[in-house]
Parts: sequence; C-alpha cells; structure tokens
Amino acid sequence: MNPSAFLYALGAVVCLASADFFLKLSSTRISGSVGTLIYAITAIAPAAVWVAWMKYRDEPLQVTNEGILASMAVGISFSLVVAFMSLVFGSGGNLSVAAPTIRLSALVLASVLGILVLREPFSFRYAFGVVLTFVGIYFIITR
Repeated sequence: MNPSAFLYALGAVVCLASADFFLKLSSTRISGSVGTLIYAITAIAPAAVWVAWMKYRDEPLQVTNEGILASMAVGISFSLVVAFMSLVFGSGGNLSVAAPTIRLSALVLASVLGILVLREPFSFRYAFGVVLTFVGIYFIITR
C-alpha cells in the first residue's frame, strides 16, 4: 500500500470509529429517525466542500448515469446503517460488542460480494482470514 493510500485508510478508520462512538452517544439523546435525518443533512457539507475544492483546482468531475445510481445506493445504504445502528444502540447494545461485530461481519460480506460478483481473486489465505475474523467475532461476543 502506498503512503497516500495508507493515510486515507487511516482517516477512514478514525472517521468510522468516531461515527460509531457519536452514534452510541446520541442513541439515548435523540430519536433514531431524527438522528438519521440530521446525519443525512450534515453529510452534505464535507461532500460539498470537496466538490467545490475540486472545481476551484480545475480538476475534472466525472459523472455517469451508473455512477449516480451507485452513489445513490451508497447514500441509502449508509443511511440505513445509521438507522439500524441507532436501533441497536437504542435497544441497549454495547458499543464495544455491537460495532466490531457488525463491522467485521459486514466486511466479510462485502469481500465475499467482491469475489462472487466482481470476480476478485480468492485464495486460501483469504479463507483463513475469514475464519479468523469469525473466531474474533466469537471472542468479542462471548468476552
């Protein structure tokens, strides 16, 4: 992984962990539906700044019909993640158990979709990693 990709990945990790943490904090302080709406509204700001920055620098902004539809699916998916996580935390789910269990399970599902649908490479090391992930989930759940 090149240094830039590593820094971007690190940023994603920090932001995802922060999102889970703040979602847990909000779960007993606001209705899940209202919190999800506020999340969706405030998610516009960073994206708008990024697009404006690219336009300011005269960088190309590629737009295709397929890209629009896929991006809409991302937005719907993340909004539903927030809604379901709000329900989990609002029902008393622990951040230290629910977040890693859900995230790790989702990562395995996404990687399986990558292999089956996008024809990404499969290896026995990958399969071993999936087994280790489920062992880790088991240890997290059973503490």
